[in-house]
Amino acid sequence: MGHDRLFKAVLESFLREFLELFFPDVAARLDFATQRLLDKEFFTDFPEGRRREADVVAELKTRAGAPEIVLVHVEVQARGEGDVPERMFQYYSMLRLRYATPVFPIVMYLRGGPSGEVAEYSEKLFGRELVRFRYAIVGLARRVAQEYVETSPLSAALSALMRRGRATESLDLRARMLKCVVESELDQARQYLLVNVIETYFRLGRRQRQQFGKILARKEYAKVQDTELTWGDELLLEGAVRGKRETLKRQLTAKFGPLPNEAEARLDAIQSGEELDQYLDRVLVAESLEEVGLDDG
Repeated sequence: MGHDRLFKAVLESFLREFLELFFPDVAARLDFATQRLLDKEFFTDFPEGRRREADVVAELKTRAGAPEIVLVHVEVQARGEGDVPERMFQYYSMLRLRYATPVFPIVMYLRGGPSGEVAEYSEKLFGRELVRFRYAIVGLARRVAQEYVETSPLSAALSALMRRGRATESLDLRARMLKCVVESELDQARQYLLVNVIETYFRLGRRQRQQFGKILARKEYAKVQDTELTWGDELLLEGAVRGKRETLKRQLTAKFGPLPNEAEARLDAIQSGEELDQYLDRVLVAESLEEVGLDDG
């Protein structure tokens, strides 16, 4: 999975745990028994005319007093700031207008991002401030992994993107991350999702893998070692499929220009390496996306 797909799946599966971890005061006000994910929030009226999809939007009722419906919107940003403030304001405005309900907006930065816990977007005209919009931020790379690795299975997985300290301690830290996940009471599908985060963002070289194997040989990591053997081939296969998908996208873009959103969505949905191979073969001789089989029009 790419950044967006992987973390969208994580947030959809662990939204409550995510809010309890980083925004406990907000989580305490929400009734998670009423949670409803709003699927495929497409917006077509951005100023630049591009269609965009919000990462995760959930509808929940509040606990205190008369139940009130609110939305929680979480965007995942791989790195840097870019147009994030303006984009978050646009998402907020559209969600607020569409659902006529309050929105709690959050950006989770995987790398970099601004410091602090709140960021803002503002607009001015003739020296007057017209709009000041604030949203919450979670900068994973600015947090210390050791402080999160054993807090919860979700925090253990997310700590793979945090500061790890000295290299001599990092492999032991990785083993503790996996231990927290695989010894949890989560079902296998949710465990696998978190292991995927660790394997994706805490990669090991060949030499490190050998050293890591010695750590897992310890008695306290027996269950982790079993999990590594069980899921290792699956993760390698998933990585191979991801590599073919990205290669196909690059070839299509180089030959036909930027891909339509519909074509990207179809490619992202393909989980078979053999099917991707068929498309890779077609690209060599195709004169259009239609000939490749990725354009219905």
